[in-house]
Amino acid sequence: MNCCKKVLVTGATGLIGKELIEPLKEAGFDIFAITIDKNNHNNGVHWIEGNLFDENFIKITIENIKPEYLLNMAWCTTGDYLSSDINYKFLNAGINLLKYFKDNGGKRVVFAGTCFEYKFKDSPLKEIDELDADKTIYTFCKNKLHEISEYFCKINNISFGYGRIFYVYGRNEDKIRLTGMIIDKLSKNEEVIIKNGKLYKDYVYAKDIAGAFVALLNSEVKGSVNICTGKTISIKDFALEIGKQMGKENLIKFKDEPSSQPPIIVGDNSRLINEVKYEVKYKLSEGIKEVLSGY
Repeated sequence: MNCCKKVLVTGATGLIGKELIEPLKEAGFDIFAITIDKNNHNNGVHWIEGNLFDENFIKITIENIKPEYLLNMAWCTTGDYLSSDINYKFLNAGINLLKYFKDNGGKRVVFAGTCFEYKFKDSPLKEIDELDADKTIYTFCKNKLHEISEYFCKINNISFGYGRIFYVYGRNEDKIRLTGMIIDKLSKNEEVIIKNGKLYKDYVYAKDIAGAFVALLNSEVKGSVNICTGKTISIKDFALEIGKQMGKENLIKFKDEPSSQPPIIVGDNSRLINEVKYEVKYKLSEGIKEVLSGY
């Protein structure tokens, strides 16, 4: 309990969160993680069972730990999350975390945001670019927490960083997400229908996103930082890479249906590389190979 780099982590069992554990340990952090899962293995982590939406639980937990660092990754990104009222609960929980973190001497905070807060354009999105966060409840609450947290930290002399995540793929991904859906169907020898393969996205392996967040947490970089590769790949080529590695490319079919999504979403990762000093380590083929090794 005397480690000078105690960090409280939320969302540590999620798609990205589970990949945080090893880089956090490698960076010398003593990890305390809030979870509702009763079946977590110790793996060098102090698991704290409780509900993030319970303010009294948050108060007592932070009073007991007195972490110097806070890494807030928890949020819902499945189902109808874009329009769900649960977003307001995560917004409120984030504010509560900050409040008690400050009261107990916390020094450095990093919160997870999303590229969907931006007003999209065809060129790489930069941290200083215009936002369009009111388009969904999800993006509204994410950005509102960002605004409140940045101001709160400024007036309370707390260092604040905010990582905007672009498109993620990772191990054991939910079957309703693109990567999980493709792998699930191909593993059953079922046909995969991609409605619009001509959309270009900035896909990042969850291990790289986790590594970037740990580097950001362990730095003195303040403000928003894009967590991205700076490169795009078409949905078609992304799906075909999975199919190729599974030997089932023939089961992937493509349509060219109209889409309300922007034709290209890619981030500028200059701050991540030059200031946070983190560069993406995994090529797409390597990341997909690791993901498939778990099936």
